[in-house]
Amino acid sequence: MAERRSALASALARGGRDGADGRRRLRLGEIRGWSLVQVVAYAGRREEVERILLSLVGGRLPARADEVIDAAGLRLMRTGPEQIWIIGHDGGGLERQLLQAISSDLGAVTPLSHSRTRISIEGEAAGAVLMKGVPLDFHPDSFRIDQAALTGLHHTPVLIHRAGVSRFEIYAMRSFAESVWEWLADAALEFGYEVVPGDAA
Repeated sequence: MAERRSALASALARGGRDGADGRRRLRLGEIRGWSLVQVVAYAGRREEVERILLSLVGGRLPARADEVIDAAGLRLMRTGPEQIWIIGHDGGGLERQLLQAISSDLGAVTPLSHSRTRISIEGEAAGAVLMKGVPLDFHPDSFRIDQAALTGLHHTPVLIHRAGVSRFEIYAMRSFAESVWEWLADAALEFGYEVVPGDAA
């Protein structure tokens, strides 16, 4: 398998910047070592596909488009009524298991790992930075831990997941990843930021 090369290599190499007060209150990073598979159930086959998914991951599946569930070492996100993203670790064989379990008459299993870049922003001001360009309220009472949203950032479609009180993870299309990163770095400049080149998945 071809090695996945970072779409952010040159941006990461530029490092962080001090904020207006000389501090670096945020951490921006690229998360590596993960896999993403999209499962779509065909019309009328959702129950069968979700029954198969439950047999693989146990627990339950996200009921709403904004809900994120961790199960069996995987992260599950519903991105549409019949569509679920399953995020795991590189080399875990997730794609192969799903392709074997879900036949082509039930739905489609599509690997998306190489088409997405996963960016993290962490720190008390992370929500304030995102609200400069995303039409959502990131206050913890409105956008909770393990809530996600398909939205736009800098004219680019992204999925944003609140992974902690002060941590957000952004899934951007690889071809727009550097543009998203540059917007984040610019918006974070008043607070200052460190760069984490290889954040753990």
